[in-house]
Amino acid sequence: MKKLFVLFSLLIVSFPSFATEASVLKLSLWDQMAVAAPNNKHDVTGLDFGIGSKTDSVTGLQLDLIWSETNYQLKGVSSAWLVNMANQVKGFQTAVFVRATDVVGVQLGAVNITQSINGAQIAFYNQAEQLHGLQLGFINYAREINKGLQIGLLNIAENGYLPVMVFVNGRF
Repeated sequence: MKKLFVLFSLLIVSFPSFATEASVLKLSLWDQMAVAAPNNKHDVTGLDFGIGSKTDSVTGLQLDLIWSETNYQLKGVSSAWLVNMANQVKGFQTAVFVRATDVVGVQLGAVNITQSINGAQIAFYNQAEQLHGLQLGFINYAREINKGLQIGLLNIAENGYLPVMVFVNGRF
């Protein structure tokens, strides 16, 4: 009777996950070598866990040991030890090297590079074409600060009051 109850409970809990086209759980060995439940390796709504993974979209948690890549949209948290790349990020990205096209949220790493940040970059080296928020690091570069602040040893902003500043630079 207990086994039947446990099986029935698992079916009820997992039923919503099979009703959607996105995977609730993806386990990646490397790149597209992965298993997913349900069988959709490209769109994950839930947990993407592996050594290195490539996914089209993630809504939830992406945890990879070496690298992770999200081709289109990441909503949530993405963490990899070495490299973390995404296109559109709404949430949190972390790794040694972090790259994204459009970020609304936080990038945390040794090197952060993005086209547009609306939030915070925290690293040894931060680079953004458009900054709306905070860059905190030893070296910060922004081609254009819309509204934001750079705090670090060397701060470069092409449209800042002074293009190169020590310790603090910003535009409000």
